[in-house]
Amino acid sequence: MKKKILITGITGFLGSQLAEYLLSQGNLVIGTKRNSSSLERCKKFSENITWVNLEDQNWKQIIINYKPEVFVHAAWSGVGSIDRNNWHVQLKNIDFTLTLLEIANEVKVEKFIGLGSQAEYGLFSGNIDENQPIKPVSAYGSAKHLTAQLIQSYCEQNTINWYWLRLFSFFGEKEADNWFIPTLIKNIYNNNKMEMTPGMQKYAYMYVKDLSIIIGRIINSSIKKDIYNVSSKSAFKLKTIVEKIINITGSTNSKINFGALPYRENQPMLVKGDTSKLSKELGEIVETDFDENLLKVVQYINNQQNK
Repeated sequence: MKKKILITGITGFLGSQLAEYLLSQGNLVIGTKRNSSSLERCKKFSENITWVNLEDQNWKQIIINYKPEVFVHAAWSGVGSIDRNNWHVQLKNIDFTLTLLEIANEVKVEKFIGLGSQAEYGLFSGNIDENQPIKPVSAYGSAKHLTAQLIQSYCEQNTINWYWLRLFSFFGEKEADNWFIPTLIKNIYNNNKMEMTPGMQKYAYMYVKDLSIIIGRIINSSIKKDIYNVSSKSAFKLKTIVEKIINITGSTNSKINFGALPYRENQPMLVKGDTSKLSKELGEIVETDFDENLLKVVQYINNQQNK
């Protein structure tokens, strides 16, 4: 069923991928931006987005006039490491979320979907479900958890269907250069030295387009309002991911120095989310092939470098 869907954070990595998918399914997508926002990730489909500039004085009324049926709240300031423990930056996200909730209530939105993080759980090692104790160790993780509580309480009081998706590790085209997989690919292609731990820690990386499909299914399903982990079912050692990328690039002179760095204190050796709860509600979650997706990302980055 085609819907009018508001996406905050549409110019970011996750938001842009979701927008492209939802447009391909025939939905009307409303996206928020600021004067300083780069539309680079949305370049291919920018003309198909109904844009709302958050710096317009009447931006709230503009959204109300469009009457979106679903809100997907993907915007978040301070995702990068420099602001992860900046409380002033992180808490601004809660204020913005409250404003969105008030708008959602005004238009009688069908669903409000917020994107959380594994950082809400804090330090852990294993394949964890939603019963894992919440013990955030950063301002980012704490603010995410506070936002989840705000969304749940506000939506329950105002009879709005709400969903909080605790996202684990993701990768894909258009990811920012400072994250692990893009950094790794560029260093291997450019024969740059990169010092690493022994690389035995395992992370469950989900392809970002698979996440988009999952959110699309949530939008069009009548699942129970709740908090859900979203994670890949497969976890790979970081060393294995490095070896896969070296194989794809054909590099014979990579300078990845395994074991040059010690594991950090309390280093988790497995970071994976149990998605049984989501699968029970939504049905089987099918993921596309990791190696094929990694190849796409390597080719994308190579093409970007050669432009």
